[in-house]
Amino acid sequence: MKIKQLLLLTVIVFSLSSCSYRLVDFTVISSKNVSLDFDKSEGKQVEGKKSYFLGLGWNIKDAMDRALESAGPEYDLLVDGVVKYTDYPFVLTISVEGTAISSRAMRNKLGDAGFQEWLKENQLTYNSNTEEITTDN
Repeated sequence: MKIKQLLLLTVIVFSLSSCSYRLVDFTVISSKNVSLDFDKSEGKQVEGKKSYFLGLGWNIKDAMDRALESAGPEYDLLVDGVVKYTDYPFVLTISVEGTAISSRAMRNKLGDAGFQEWLKENQLTYNSNTEEITTDN
């Protein structure tokens, strides 16, 4: 009888417990179509994958970083991306696919006035010291 009570208590404790995972750090992200006004042929199709044993320590950022690094050091934006989660016995894999583009090349192509207008239209802010684009929100 006591074993059944102990088992029931264990099940209740595990069902009420939870874990929290940091999924991703991002600068700009949207699930809606946004007019970025860039030529996709100037970007590179990339994919980055990261696998984790028993799913320990998994996050999307590692796969995103691998995708951008595979494009080259001048690429810093990933657009039209897809994140996939695959779970095998004992192994979890996160893969990120998308088009890598260079914000510096986009800024040079659009010119300063065009780049500032693009930022304004998409509610973004550009930090010229760090060359980072962030959301205004």
